Amino acid sequence: MGKITHRRYIYVTAMLLSFTLSVKSQAAFSNYNSILIGDLAAGMGGAAAAVPGDTSASAYYNPATLSEVKGDTFSASVGIYKKFDTVYGQEEDFTKAPLRVNQGFFRSVPSSTGQVRRLGDYVFALSIVVPDYDEFKGDLKKQDQNATTLSFRDESLWVGGAIARKISESESMGITIYYTARSLDRSLSDRTYTGTTQATLYSEEKTLKQNSLAAVLGYYKQFNPKWAIGVSTRLPTLKIAGSAVLFKSTTQVNTSTSTLTSNTENYPDEKARAIIPGNIRLGASYQPNEKWMWAMDVTLNEGISYNDIENAAIASSTEHVALWNVNLGCETKWYDWLKTRTGFYTNFSSHRDPNPDKLEYQEDKVDMLGFSANLVLVSKGKMEFTFGGYYTGGRGRSMQRIQQNYGIVTKNQHIFTMLIGSSYLF
Repeated sequence: MGKITHRRYIYVTAMLLSFTLSVKSQAAFSNYNSILIGDLAAGMGGAAAAVPGDTSASAYYNPATLSEVKGDTFSASVGIYKKFDTVYGQEEDFTKAPLRVNQGFFRSVPSSTGQVRRLGDYVFALSIVVPDYDEFKGDLKKQDQNATTLSFRDESLWVGGAIARKISESESMGITIYYTARSLDRSLSDRTYTGTTQATLYSEEKTLKQNSLAAVLGYYKQFNPKWAIGVSTRLPTLKIAGSAVLFKSTTQVNTSTSTLTSNTENYPDEKARAIIPGNIRLGASYQPNEKWMWAMDVTLNEGISYNDIENAAIASSTEHVALWNVNLGCETKWYDWLKTRTGFYTNFSSHRDPNPDKLEYQEDKVDMLGFSANLVLVSKGKMEFTFGGYYTGGRGRSMQRIQQNYGIVTKNQHIFTMLIGSSYLF
């Protein structure tokens, strides 16, 4: 029996690897860990591939862990306070960002919800997650002769169902099918005054709407009461729909000669890409006793190049590089009614440094690091209330159109999230 189980483990792992190596993927994601899913998983820095018990995150990180749920459960976690502190074109001391955490505009971004029901040997789950979100509204540069402003919001919503089942006393497999929706709205305004009577005004607006089906396949193995591993992969996606709108306008004004020259490009009905990045996640958990649990995930994300609009004449070319991210987490049970969770993780950018010789829009590259901390109150062994949050931030470079020309500027980004969550075991 031991040899059969060992062979099965090797076979399943090889199968997951082969699926991932065949993925050809494109999408919005630039930093894959800017949003952490779940309450338990988020508190442990996103280390969740080998950690059962988080109904709101398991379907996303590794659906096979759902098989360890003993009954019917429901859980939800919400980023009630999410602050994007982004500064372009300035070298800034990192210690200044926390001082602005209560300034400006911040929003509530739902993180994830999940409901699990067990029917015999099978476990069924409903999962709703927001795995990708970024926004900015403000000045890129502002001085006497120039004013450049940028506004964008890029967000995704995934709704799906999962099924998991034990394939032996110590092994489980599961799959989640998500229906995904992505929305990007981006606008740029660049006004340059070359004298008291002359000005050049440039504006650009882009909208992308994308829908697709994404599948996550997972495997979970409990070696003994202390050690467990998990493997999951996001498979090639099925495109459903994708639309794009692009508008560009350049206007030159000379008041001394009363002349106005305008050039407009309008593409109101184009097709956009709708494919999600592929990855493979390897995780391990270690629980030496009832008080401590440690977990680590290593995720490999695939590299690919693509155009965001199918019409190559107006598309922006994007390159995702293959990269690793690491998540580390710890849960400590102090009393029957009190737990704490802490985590550390990398949040590297999937893009290359902008090429200064390529004078067109390019994706930003900002490598980040992050940490998390949650406090958990347990009521009657069936209900948990989570309060805490996580932070990720870093410094990088961005290619932007300023003063009618493309150039590279620095970009500092800090994302602060205050999170609350609750889970209930029926």
